[in-house]
Amino acid sequence: MTILLLLLGVVVLSYIIWISSTGIAGASEMWGCGWSPGIRGATINAIASSFPELVTTIIFLVILGDSVGFVSGMFTVAGSSVFNVFVIPGVMIFTVFLKNRKSLKNHDRSLVLRDGLWLLFIQTIIYFIIRSGSFSFWHGALLMFIYVLYILMLFKNNKKSEDEDCYFSPETRRTLNTKFIFGLIGVGVGCFYLVEICVKLGTEFNLGVPIIALVIAASATSVPDTFLSVRDAKQGKTDDAISNAFGSNIFDLCIALGLPLFIYGLLMGEIKLGAKEMVDSLSTIWLILMGLTFIALLIMYFTRSLSILQSIILISCYFVFVGIVVFI
Repeated sequence: MTILLLLLGVVVLSYIIWISSTGIAGASEMWGCGWSPGIRGATINAIASSFPELVTTIIFLVILGDSVGFVSGMFTVAGSSVFNVFVIPGVMIFTVFLKNRKSLKNHDRSLVLRDGLWLLFIQTIIYFIIRSGSFSFWHGALLMFIYVLYILMLFKNNKKSEDEDCYFSPETRRTLNTKFIFGLIGVGVGCFYLVEICVKLGTEFNLGVPIIALVIAASATSVPDTFLSVRDAKQGKTDDAISNAFGSNIFDLCIALGLPLFIYGLLMGEIKLGAKEMVDSLSTIWLILMGLTFIALLIMYFTRSLSILQSIILISCYFVFVGIVVFI
C-alpha cells in the first residue's frame, strides 16, 4: 500500500512539474519568438523544459550530500537523457501519426547531426571525468563553458523570422512573466518532494537512490520536454520538436550537472566517487548511455521518414536501457 501511495505521489508531482513548466515555457516562447527553426527548440525551449532536472540535481545534492547526492542527480540527468532521445521522439512520431495518419517527413537532418554530435562530445568528456574517480569545481566550469560555446554556435546562424507575429500586448507580457515566476516556484516545490519520494522508494524497493532517480526522477522531470516537443510537432514545427529533445540533454549535462557541481565544488571541495566498484558501475552505465545516444542519432539522421516503426524502436530502446540498469 505504501509503495502504491508513493507511486501515486510521483504521478501527482509529475503533473505539478508539467503544469509549472508550461508557465515557464509560455514566457520562454515569447522571448524566443521569431527565432530560426531548430534554434528556439535547442535553446529557449530546451532550457525551459529542462529546468526541473537542474532543480532536482541541486536538491539531491543538498539533501543527500557529497557522492550519493551527486550521483543521484547524475543518474537523474542520465535517465532523462535517454528518455529525451528515445521516448520523446517516439511519442512525438506516434502522436503526429494518430493526428495526421502519416509519418513525419522532411525533418532537417543537419540539425540532428549538429546537436547529436555535440551531445556525444559532452558525454565523452563526462565519461573521462568519471574514470578519474572524482569531480571538482573546474569540471563544472568546463561543462558550463562548453554550453556557452554551443549557444554561441547556435546564435551565429540564428535569423529572425519576418513571417511570425511576435507582438505581445503589455498585459500579455505581464501575464506570461507572472506565470514564469509561479512556474519556477511550482517546479521547485514539485522537485523537492519528488526527491523525498525517491529516497523513500529506494528504501521500499531495497534499491540505491541513484537507481530510483535514474528511472523515477528522470521520467518525472522529462514530462515537460515530452509535451513541449509533441505540441511543436503537432503544429508542424518538427525541427524545433526534435532539437528540443537533443538540446535538453545538452542543457542537462552542461548546466543541470555543471552548475551544481561548480557551486558545491567551490564551497565544499571535490566529490570523490569512492570505491573502484562505484567508478566502474557509473562508467558502464555512461557507456550504455553513449551507445544508445549514438543509436538514436543514427535512427533520426539516416531515416528520412519517421514512421510508427521508428517510434516502436525508439521507445523499446528506452525500456531496454531501464531493464539493463535495474536488473543487471
